[in-house]
Amino acid sequence: MRLVHLADLHLGFRAYSRTTSVGINRREADVSQAFQKALQATIELAPDLLLIAGDVFHVPRPGNLAVIEAQKQLAKFCYASATEVVIIAGNHESVRTSDSRCILELLALIPQVRVVANKPEAIEITGRDGDRAKVFCLPHNSLEQAQDLIIKPDPEFKYNLVMLHGTVDNNRINDYGGYDVPAKLLNLQWDYVACGHYHSYTNLGNNAFYAGAIERTSNDIWKEAGEDKGLIEFDLATHKHKFHALKGLRETIDLPTIDAKGLEANEINQKIAAQAAQAEIKNKIVRQRVDNLPRSVQRQLDYRQIRTFQAEAVHYLFAPRSPESSVNQADGDYADQNEPRSNQVSLAEEATNFLQKRDLPADVDRDQFVARGVAYLKTESP
Repeated sequence: MRLVHLADLHLGFRAYSRTTSVGINRREADVSQAFQKALQATIELAPDLLLIAGDVFHVPRPGNLAVIEAQKQLAKFCYASATEVVIIAGNHESVRTSDSRCILELLALIPQVRVVANKPEAIEITGRDGDRAKVFCLPHNSLEQAQDLIIKPDPEFKYNLVMLHGTVDNNRINDYGGYDVPAKLLNLQWDYVACGHYHSYTNLGNNAFYAGAIERTSNDIWKEAGEDKGLIEFDLATHKHKFHALKGLRETIDLPTIDAKGLEANEINQKIAAQAAQAEIKNKIVRQRVDNLPRSVQRQLDYRQIRTFQAEAVHYLFAPRSPESSVNQADGDYADQNEPRSNQVSLAEEATNFLQKRDLPADVDRDQFVARGVAYLKTESP
């Protein structure tokens, strides 16, 4: 019996201001296309079982487009394949109130698709060769009291699997909000443990794996810039696995950091231009960091050139740091500065720029959201 392991699809994810020719956020379209590629790859591999380990959607209330696309693509997959599909909820789509339902339950209406949204549940699977497997499903909400969970392999089944969405190793966190998974759970003799939540493909040992996300949708995409995204194929009989990288995803490039110490503005401009040209940044996602850049020199940079790069790329992040900041800030704390700080002295303007870039649920009006946030800043304390 063979399986394919996917996780962290994040359908409905949106970022940056670029749109497609029909008005869809460019990054949302990228993620949707990655999902289609992953399903097509799974059809070609023809496994007995497809495990999707949570965060199918980026938010609990995704937009209509994301929901319709998920249903359409899964329905097409099930029509073209005899593979059984089991899905659990991750932290991004989970709900916590009794009067709400998880959006994933809609996907369970598709034949061959089974969904576990809240409580622990064991699902039985019969492979094409007649072998039986039991999948212990642990969605995000079920791990809130993880220490109280009592599950163990069932000897009546040839294969015993676990699928969970949580933090197995605190050194591997790129998306906060997941519950910790007890080590004792992974130490049992499982034939496979399909993990979701961490966005990088990782072999944890003892037949446990993070498949990683299918696109770069984490809080710090730059750490994943050089990573392949894809899916895991696993043979339960031999315990052999293979990672299949998805091809044709939008390229993300973290350009080499420029050290501006002792350089004049024109020298820095030349270095910025040279690196952009070498990377061929058109239609890519790019970050250019510049360290040790005094604010006096920063104001003299060629921002018309930077705006040209921003027009060419899907997203071009110019991230300067002053000598003081280079000492005090962590690697991920580069500001997104497209103009000198001296031109952004208004706190309200900075708040507006920040809030305009925040990812929001589909039912939240952005203009009202920004206006409310700025209003809070202007409210005097009693």
